[in-house]
Amino acid sequence: MENAIKRNIRLFLTGKLTAALGSSIYGFVIGLYILAETGSSLNFAITLLLSVLPHVLLAPLAGTLSDRWDRKKLIIFSDFACAIWLAIIFVIFTYFNQEIWVLYLATTILNILNTFYSIAVTSAIYNMVGPDSLQKAMSLNQAAVSISTILGPVLGGVLFGFFHISTFMIINIITFTISGLANIFISYHLFAEKEEEESQKSILAELKDGLAYAKNQPFLKSLIMVAIFLNFWFAVFPVALPYLVLTVRKMEAFQLGIIEGAFSVGMLVMSIILSQKQEIKKKELSIIGGLFGMAIVLMLIGVPGISGFAGIPNTIFFPYLIVLVLFLSSFIMLINMPIMVLLQKSTPDVYRGRVMSLLETGASAMTPLGFILFGLLLEKIPVWILLVFCGLCVIVLILRTLKEKTLIQHLRKIENEEEVAMETSV
Repeated sequence: MENAIKRNIRLFLTGKLTAALGSSIYGFVIGLYILAETGSSLNFAITLLLSVLPHVLLAPLAGTLSDRWDRKKLIIFSDFACAIWLAIIFVIFTYFNQEIWVLYLATTILNILNTFYSIAVTSAIYNMVGPDSLQKAMSLNQAAVSISTILGPVLGGVLFGFFHISTFMIINIITFTISGLANIFISYHLFAEKEEEESQKSILAELKDGLAYAKNQPFLKSLIMVAIFLNFWFAVFPVALPYLVLTVRKMEAFQLGIIEGAFSVGMLVMSIILSQKQEIKKKELSIIGGLFGMAIVLMLIGVPGISGFAGIPNTIFFPYLIVLVLFLSSFIMLINMPIMVLLQKSTPDVYRGRVMSLLETGASAMTPLGFILFGLLLEKIPVWILLVFCGLCVIVLILRTLKEKTLIQHLRKIENEEEVAMETSV
């Protein structure tokens, strides 16, 4: 069994890293190409929107289908469908039509397919590696994403000047194909629960069943609400940081790139650390501590924007911001990892896809609203005040969560059950 788990992890990591890196390079280059061809930041923003919107809208459906169908087949289908779709776009764009709408269409369909892929993968990890290797597999999954986030823009930026956009399509076609082939040889049913008879319900009925299940789980309801508000207040970070660095502090664009890159580096380092450690036992301490750390760092990021510190040189604030962003991403991993491990373990296999998709939808649905609101407020409120306010709102959210106790009580219950199980096994 142990060898099968290791083999699954190796194949999974190979496929995930290959596909994620290819998509990261392609996505970055598409944005550059559209910006270079049109000179319009609006067109660039549309590309970003088309990258996010399908996931927000279709995640619940993707979760329902991942519970209804064989997840392995859904993962393999998504990989090869992405490769085939991109091959079709390559032919159209190379030989028939090079208008921007073709790239918009390509981006939209790719992100729709990737939504089904990502939800199916997330809900299948437990069955692939089992409870004891769950944190390791999920940490390595995040590590692959972080590596691709770091290397994608670097490789895309370097190669953009040397190759036509169609070349990057071919690269991504190859990476999707490699990922699909790797997934064929993964045993996604290694720890699957006993298969039940195929459901005769409609997809809509099963979606409603998933919502009803989540509604009847106080812990899950509390977690989704925390995710919604937490991601809303955190949306200030990607909006305020560029404004603080470029507009307020007048730093160079490459310095902003390094500071933002530190976020992915922090995620990568913490992912590797967690993949080598035993599962986090004190989940309550990790989550609450991570939330407080995140709130404090958000407030500290605003310090360079205080008018009284205007005379301090950027040579001091540049490394200061890098260190804070590293800590911020590390705290996020300490929050996310125990939550995801807990959900994987405590959710029945038949509902796991729908539960994961509901959480992801809740976490991402408020982010676009946060982008718009905080973008408008930055024109009227000093950036440091906005960051401090959002950090304080996160602290209020934590205190309210502690007061309600629903989330905390469930965490403590799981910890006690795990301790009892360990003592029994010994």
